[in-house]
Amino acid sequence: MWRIWRVIDPRKAIVLTGLLIAFISATIHLVMISTDRYNLNSWHPDTAKAAAANAPAQNAGLPQK
Repeated sequence: MWRIWRVIDPRKAIVLTGLLIAFISATIHLVMISTDRYNLNSWHPDTAKAAAANAPAQNAGLPQK
């Protein structure tokens, strides 16, 4: 393991790891708030009612028999 740190500067590795974690967490956050599909706030009754009212019908495009 010590040989890795002779090749890679530990300070740069720590900074790059922190930047990677920040980028991934920001991406996940933006995806979750950008659409109702990944909205985890549906546990709240008011939010669940609003999401149900705005959601399209599941079988809207299918022909009726």
